[in-house]
Amino acid sequence: MDEEQWVTAVSRISDPGVRAALVVQCGLGWVRPHRLDLRNAVDEALINAQSREGAPPQITRVLLHNLPAAVGDGPEGEAMVRSFAEWNHRLAASAALLSVPPPRVERLIIEGSEAGASLPDMVDVLVDGRWSDAPRTEAVLRIVSSPGITTPLTSYDVDLDGPFSDADPSIHM
Repeated sequence: MDEEQWVTAVSRISDPGVRAALVVQCGLGWVRPHRLDLRNAVDEALINAQSREGAPPQITRVLLHNLPAAVGDGPEGEAMVRSFAEWNHRLAASAALLSVPPPRVERLIIEGSEAGASLPDMVDVLVDGRWSDAPRTEAVLRIVSSPGITTPLTSYDVDLDGPFSDADPSIHM
């Protein structure tokens, strides 16, 4: 995973000619704690693209729904579980708080026996009605649109209330 290539690839999404983008981040490398800066850079680039003036691109993002059982219970596995939970929480929270249409985030469901995702990590853009890597992108979009293979990430998937929110009983006393 080359950080510079990823930052360059997602920065293309801000180009005014881009009408849609597909971003797949299903590799386990994305949830390793030392990749926080790269996760943040990609997230920021996608938020900036969504916030551009004019017609923002339709962004479809594919992440893991769950970590494979092979991640394990050791210290590295526990750190990955924490990074995974934090990242999902942050993505759901940012989608709930954005005043622009947020990216569509689909989570690829991994069976417990699988060691990782079947989808390659990638960024592709739609310009002038053509995907830059049409065969691979269309294959991923077919998978994402197939029932039972992915599930959308929504703000309902994480507790965004926190202490002293409307859901806190002490507010109603």
